[in-house]
Amino acid sequence: MRNTIVMVAGCLALSSPASAQDQPRQLKGGGHLLGETVEQFYSESGAAEVIHACEAHDWKTVTRLLKDEAHLSKTSAKDVCAEQEAVKQKAMSGARFETKGPGDPEGVRTDTFTLDGGHLVKIEMVYTTPNAHLEGLHPKSYAELFAGLKEAYGEPTKSYTEPVVNVYGVQSDAHRAIWMGKEDVILIVEQPGSDAWTKIVAATLAEYNHTLKGAKAANPLE
Repeated sequence: MRNTIVMVAGCLALSSPASAQDQPRQLKGGGHLLGETVEQFYSESGAAEVIHACEAHDWKTVTRLLKDEAHLSKTSAKDVCAEQEAVKQKAMSGARFETKGPGDPEGVRTDTFTLDGGHLVKIEMVYTTPNAHLEGLHPKSYAELFAGLKEAYGEPTKSYTEPVVNVYGVQSDAHRAIWMGKEDVILIVEQPGSDAWTKIVAATLAEYNHTLKGAKAANPLE
């Protein structure tokens, strides 16, 4: 397959060197590369600055960096540092866990990362579409995000719609698509309606198969 890179930071971009057509593609979202090690994850994430401040016992900087965290009003910077270190050590031991990223506030996007076996195995990005236009926000629709993925990877392996019903009993058609790779999988899932959102997931093939085995629903995109 083409050597392609997904940059998900409000838009999608493609990099496909002609000389690397047989190389596996690289998927990047939320500032992280699928398959990167825990060490790489923490050196490149927003948590790196916090960890460095903790290691230097710079409590003032820790408090400044995490000033928006609600639990700081109840716990000291030292406690926060101990918690951060415990999470990092858990990840480095190979344990499986999820952690949130900073996302993209202007794009109304939240990021969730899954680490397992010392590597990043899943990147999940959820784009919310507010009911009303809000100044400074630039949400992206399913159509825009799907078009970006299609431009980067061509036609999906599978694309279809299925009916979904909201809390008011209103039925809508929700779009789904999947791109199967040799070593990874890309999914895009739409939730239409008043609380609309679109989810893009990049996962290693092993993680995708792991999810399928544990899934109760027949639909692999759910």
